[in-house]
Amino acid sequence: MDIGALILMGGKNSRMNGNVKGLLKLNNITFLERIKDTLDDFSNIYLSINDKFSKNQKQDFKQMGFKLIEDIYKEIGPLGGIYSSLLNCKEEYLFITACDMPFITKKNIEVLCDKINENIDIVVFCDKHGRLYPLSAIYSKKVLPIIEEMIGKKYYKLSYLIEKSNFVKINIEDTDIKLETLSNINTPQEYDSLKKKIEYSPSESV
Repeated sequence: MDIGALILMGGKNSRMNGNVKGLLKLNNITFLERIKDTLDDFSNIYLSINDKFSKNQKQDFKQMGFKLIEDIYKEIGPLGGIYSSLLNCKEEYLFITACDMPFITKKNIEVLCDKINENIDIVVFCDKHGRLYPLSAIYSKKVLPIIEEMIGKKYYKLSYLIEKSNFVKINIEDTDIKLETLSNINTPQEYDSLKKKIEYSPSESV
C-alpha cells in the first residue's frame, strides 16, 4: 500500500500564546524532531505549513528531510492542511498527525496500516466512549471531493469528514497501545506539566 506521512504544523497556536507547538522542546528535542523519528519508516514525510514561516525556517525544515506543503486555504484549521497535502502528495494514503502530538508511536501507525484496503477511505482511532481521534489517522485521496464540498459550505469539522467517508474506527482500548499516545499539548500549562513529568527517550511513548 502506498502510504506517506504528514505532520500538520500550520495552526494559529493561539492557545500556546503564539508559540509554534512543533518547536517546543522536551530535553532539547523539539516535538517536531520527536515525531519525525517515529515516522522514519515512511519514504516521504510531508510538513503542512502556513505562510507565517520565514524563508530560513522553511529551509531548515527542508534540511531536516521534510517535503513542505503550504496551505491552499487559510485559517480553516486542520482540514485545510489535510486538503492541500492529500492534493499534492504522490501517495494514495497519508498517515496524518499533528505537531503537538509528541507521543505517537510506531505501534499506532502499524495498527492503523493493518486496516487499510482499497475500499477504506479513513482509518481512525476511537476510545471506549466512541470519541474519534482524527489527527492520528490514515486518509485516502478519495476524500478530496468531500473536503471540497465542506470547504464550499464553510464547514470544517474533521468528524463530519470521517462520518461522510468509508471509514473504519479502532477502539484503542482494545489494543495494547496507551490512550495517552493520542494526547496533544495545547496550552502553556499543559506544556509546563509535561516538562516536569517527562524526560525524553527515543524508545519512550508517554
